[in-house]
Amino acid sequence: MAKEKYVFDPDTLMYVRVDTGFKQVIKRLFPYMLAGGVVGLMAFAVLAFGSYTTPKEKLQAQLINKLKVNQKVLNERINEASSTLQHLVALDDSLYRTMLGENALSRSIRQAGTGGTNKYENLERNNTPEGIIKSFKELDKLVAKMNVQENSYEELFKKSMANMDRLQHLPAIIPVANWDLKRIGSGFNPRRFHPILNRWRPHKGIDLVANTGTDIYASADGRVKSVRYSDSFGKMVKIDHGYGLVSLYAHMNSQKVKVGDHVKRGQVIGEVGSTGLSAGPHLHYEIHLHGVEVDPVKYFFKDLSPQEYKAVVAQAQSIDFCME
Repeated sequence: MAKEKYVFDPDTLMYVRVDTGFKQVIKRLFPYMLAGGVVGLMAFAVLAFGSYTTPKEKLQAQLINKLKVNQKVLNERINEASSTLQHLVALDDSLYRTMLGENALSRSIRQAGTGGTNKYENLERNNTPEGIIKSFKELDKLVAKMNVQENSYEELFKKSMANMDRLQHLPAIIPVANWDLKRIGSGFNPRRFHPILNRWRPHKGIDLVANTGTDIYASADGRVKSVRYSDSFGKMVKIDHGYGLVSLYAHMNSQKVKVGDHVKRGQVIGEVGSTGLSAGPHLHYEIHLHGVEVDPVKYFFKDLSPQEYKAVVAQAQSIDFCME
């Protein structure tokens, strides 16, 4: 038999019996049980869904996001530098080395120093993120290629100092001033439709469109080789620059030099015209290297910025505007 329990009632100044039945116990404990259940559910939700992070975890997440942003910026800068380097390589191989009679550097030389043993073992052992390791690799490749380009420029600079006379005789300027030039007509093209003859015919030079009477300049130092009239080229002048280089100027309105004259780069040698087989006033300009016609655009560098040079190349490659 369960013992009875009494408690003192201050209102009646008497001891009263306390009901200790099961229902009464449950009734008194229910609020505590309910609170405990709620706390338990919250704890389960945190563990199951990870909706709660500590201050330390929040700080780590912020640092990781910042690293990702910085890595993206770094990769963009690497790509920009790589693009600039590619432009310098193109100028080096197609222009500067051509000027000095040197061959373009081979691909194997350009790629030197970018292979070999695994220099990134320590990074890999330390569980460095793959994105960061990739950035290190790209940066190392870029530095190696820049070193090759630097050495190439140093080599060409030394050779240019020893070949100043050759550079002076290189046809390196556009023979019509930029401010007089209306546009570039047909460029160098082995198969171009002739607007007057109405048939396919190689175009072995570049057409510089300008008003009749516009001055024509010698593109380099040299000796006048020919001053004559041609049925196709009209009034024309040829200048021998030495080193196997000859420049030709055609469809002139007037010729202001004679055979045997020694001319300097930038000296006026005639005027733009439309003589011979011509659809309008322009200068047809050619460069011959050891007797073979070559694209004159490759020699335009003396008075053009890289952006202007690109624009001239783009226009010269168009065949939509034919003058002859």
